[in-house]
Amino acid sequence: MDFTKEMVLELENMIRNDEVEAGLVNEIIDGLRNGTKSLEDFYTASAPHRLLEVLDEVSERIKR
Repeated sequence: MDFTKEMVLELENMIRNDEVEAGLVNEIIDGLRNGTKSLEDFYTASAPHRLLEVLDEVSERIKR
């Protein structure tokens, strides 16, 4: 499975487990799933700190 698909699945798991608010990551899930955005598009200086924390956590979980 590629990294993008794993990210989407892990973000969806985090929503189901109430680890993160759906509103925070729905745009990411939709963009990655539809191929309209890449993960790098969400790592910007204007990204909310909480969003960056979630993305970092997901990346770490996938690497394990």
